[in-house]
Amino acid sequence: MNVTRTPLYFGPDARALFGWYHAPADGRQRELAIVICPPLGHEYVNSHRSERHLADALARAGIPALRFDYDGTGDSAGDDEDPARVAAWSASIGTAMTTLRALAHAPRIGLLGIRLGATLAAAVAAERDDVDCLVQWAPVRGRAYARELKALHLTGINRDAVSTDGSIEPGGFVVTEETQRDLGALSPGAPRTTRVLTLGERFDEMFLPPHSAVVPHDAIARTVDQLIAWSGDAMQCAQPIGALRETATFGDARESFVRFDGIFGIASEPSSRKSDAPAILLVNAGSTHHVGPNRLYVHVARALAQAGFRTLRFDLPGLGDSVIDDVARENDPYLPESSDVLADVVARLHAPRVVLAGVCSGAHASFHAAAGLASAPIVESIVINPLTFDYQRGMSLDQPTTSYSEWQRYLRSMRTLAGWKRLFRRETPLSTIVRTVIDRARLLAKPKKGDPTIERNLRAIVGAGRQLTFVFSQFDPGYELLMLGAGPTVRALRKEGRIALWRIANATHTFESKATREVMIASLREHLTRRYAST
Repeated sequence: MNVTRTPLYFGPDARALFGWYHAPADGRQRELAIVICPPLGHEYVNSHRSERHLADALARAGIPALRFDYDGTGDSAGDDEDPARVAAWSASIGTAMTTLRALAHAPRIGLLGIRLGATLAAAVAAERDDVDCLVQWAPVRGRAYARELKALHLTGINRDAVSTDGSIEPGGFVVTEETQRDLGALSPGAPRTTRVLTLGERFDEMFLPPHSAVVPHDAIARTVDQLIAWSGDAMQCAQPIGALRETATFGDARESFVRFDGIFGIASEPSSRKSDAPAILLVNAGSTHHVGPNRLYVHVARALAQAGFRTLRFDLPGLGDSVIDDVARENDPYLPESSDVLADVVARLHAPRVVLAGVCSGAHASFHAAAGLASAPIVESIVINPLTFDYQRGMSLDQPTTSYSEWQRYLRSMRTLAGWKRLFRRETPLSTIVRTVIDRARLLAKPKKGDPTIERNLRAIVGAGRQLTFVFSQFDPGYELLMLGAGPTVRALRKEGRIALWRIANATHTFESKATREVMIASLREHLTRRYAST
């Protein structure tokens, strides 16, 4: 059975939620519909593809499904640091239930939650009589989950950062002291429904980084079989879903959907004025969907829209919500045809001028498209933390940034008396330092002769009259990779004013800390405003 997928905004106008409605394409459906309650934080980012496969499987079985982003997450309104997060997430589930009932005209609504989403779903099911069934994938206990977040924070690059308000940043997401407290108190009672399925396995592979994450097809099949059994054999004809909200306002930014030829994206633009500034195109960072790592692209797009720039964050084919038929080609961040795709997206924007930008593989795609698409209206490429300037099929997709980050952290630490004291007290393991030094030596041992591919692309971009901007994190190897490959050319072009380049202090590959994200976004906004405000 084929599936229709429809994006929508729902909920209060001032606090819109984003979601996808998955329904059987033939219009025949069961009496049961399911709200999928995702996990939070980095688990939300890593499991996005699995949730899409889950929603598709439900729809193919005749069970309409709504997957969505909670308040303050993903493409929805709000932020991590807003008050009463746990209550807002629970309220989002209730809003999603109301919305799904209206979309599917289903007499029965069930909840399916993953990790913390399972715990939140259980809390809702304990309070409401209209939750027909409850499916929990790897549910967590609130207090244990709060401890887990603190432990994750302590393993991150920002573990030494001191927070004055008690907040932590596990996996690149801010968890306030209030949210930690509310999570610790989260202890759902017994659900009012007797139809409960709990899959207690850990689903570890589903939560790997997006390029490595594995869809849990066995768990999906078990879940679908149980829901079919609960829903029974009765089928009904789907009713028209009517007009859906395709736009929403977030502060001074108005957002709308962009869809064509299987490509999906969200355009952010100034809500109260027109602008002649170039459009900004954000290309996927690795296999992370269009929200970006740590929700970075959402923050960038809305900030640039408020500054007058129409900004599109979108998914390349096979990533995020740009679905392709060939499942074997899903999740590839370095598509061989990425430049052709970007040419098509640029043409569909109907913008006289376009700036390409991206982190990691998105930087690679932006760099090569600016070098190769001679006839496209590209005026600038902003290359942020590339891990390679010339990806070859078979190269590792794992980020070689951890050891580099540790090297930089040790250098910074050894400049202080406290750092040496930690070393002698063995608070900094010698084995870790030795491993880091070896990894560092391997990087520096690479041939230092110029890379002709980098040289050629640099010359092609500036030769076409396009601007080229590099942004590098302190704890990322991109700057050294560039200088090892084309140092003399880069220095010459910078001296001529043909290349802009700056580094973000204390930042990691994906800008895991809020402080460095804010610096990076502010620097982009200032750079683009200065360059294009009067043009």
